[in-house]
Amino acid sequence: MLPFVLKIADQPVERLHRINAENQPIDVDVRSELYSREIARTGPARASQPRRLSQLILQEATENAYTAFIGFLEDNAEPETFLPFERLSEYSCRQYALILSASRSHELFEICQIQPDASPSVLYYGGYEIAIKPRRYILDTAAYLVAPDKYTLFVRQAREEDTIRVYRSDFINLTQNSPPPYKLDTRDIIESVQLEFVGEREQTVPIEQLLMFPPSAEETNSASVIKCPECGGRVRQLGREGIFCLECDWDNLPPLKHPR
Repeated sequence: MLPFVLKIADQPVERLHRINAENQPIDVDVRSELYSREIARTGPARASQPRRLSQLILQEATENAYTAFIGFLEDNAEPETFLPFERLSEYSCRQYALILSASRSHELFEICQIQPDASPSVLYYGGYEIAIKPRRYILDTAAYLVAPDKYTLFVRQAREEDTIRVYRSDFINLTQNSPPPYKLDTRDIIESVQLEFVGEREQTVPIEQLLMFPPSAEETNSASVIKCPECGGRVRQLGREGIFCLECDWDNLPPLKHPR
């Protein structure tokens, strides 16, 4: 599922039935070139497989539209912390798409114990349903939270002798019941989700088990280390007690004993 609505237009100017504040219909300009594809003038590929060619063009148009959407978010998303509950509570929308880099997505999958190939990959957090959308060419430090139906993009294709050109409109906000897109810091996302899920897993341990096998002081201290005490960076657990920092040289691992 795309984090925006993609519609096909037949004309360079698409007239919508929706009426704006001035009681006039909305005209959408669909004349900005998205990309072009050269095709052979003759040959079996063009003559016998028009349906396959149409599917390929639509697939490429979708991929290019997604790339354009990331650029649109870079310029228009509002910086916020994860999650901006006060601002989200002003709207009825409960489902969002979280677009971030592939490496950061895998970190979230590991923390939430989500299979990377699960469809859809959904994170339930704070009463909201958040679909995780890994995306190439996004910095590891940036992520975008957007309502999936917030923006609509119109695309149109025009055929010439040996070229197919695909045109697009601007990303149009056709909804009033969803918040603006937000730009988030992935470090804030990882830390918040990690704290949330670590707390949930500790609470799921039966009280009888805790009474029979209470955790040792070392285990309690290890589980409570969420940030590196040296640099404040992210930490990773190794075994039951070992912890090491992902961003500096700190760890609490015992020194290796060299054979004599």
